[in-house]
Amino acid sequence: MTRRPMRRPLGEALRRLDECVEKAGSARAWARSVGLSEAYVCDVRSGRKAPGAGMLLALGLVRVVSYAPAPGSQREAR
Repeated sequence: MTRRPMRRPLGEALRRLDECVEKAGSARAWARSVGLSEAYVCDVRSGRKAPGAGMLLALGLVRVVSYAPAPGSQREAR
């Protein structure tokens, strides 16, 4: 049986990022500890950029994309 990853909204990543930054003492300290730039960390925290694979990995997360039928859609799969 294949386990499906738990789905967490972007807010979970931002919450974890804030916790990591707080624990490290500053955005600069956390960024340096995981090999990211302080500017990038600040851009993600402010919503200017989305977290990329490297940041997600440092936060213990992976990006999961899913698709679902549109509400009221009558279209059948071909």
